[in-house]
Amino acid sequence: MDRNKYILNGLIEWTATFLTIAGVFLTSFNCYPANLYVGMLGNFIWVIVAIQWRKWSLLVIQVVITIIYLTGILSVH
Repeated sequence: MDRNKYILNGLIEWTATFLTIAGVFLTSFNCYPANLYVGMLGNFIWVIVAIQWRKWSLLVIQVVITIIYLTGILSVH
């Protein structure tokens, strides 16, 4: 893997991590529905990372969590 691709993958991974933590933070302070949008975005990016890594256990849990967030978002509207 060349250096630029490695840096890009790390940036994507850390962006997903930051957004997931931000979603949990927003949930802990009851910032509804922003917590759903931020959390879903972080988990969706983790879905992409899991596909790149071919980590099926990570993929399954992130897809399930993303669906749960999407269900919550759809119930808001």
